[in-house]
Amino acid sequence: MQNQPFPFLNEQIVERIFASGELTREDRQRIQSMLLDESIGEHELSLVEKVMEGVVKGVLDVLN
Repeated sequence: MQNQPFPFLNEQIVERIFASGELTREDRQRIQSMLLDESIGEHELSLVEKVMEGVVKGVLDVLN
């Protein structure tokens, strides 16, 4: 099992992202780490999809 620099997304993290309206660099690194992990599950993928839809729809701002 790989050491992950960030924990995977969970409902609380996604709620925080949407409450702030901002996707931070740390959030993006967390998502990238998740997508590179071969053991990612359907639930985690659905959380990533929800965040990405927020970006595409303009609900979330992507911070540098």
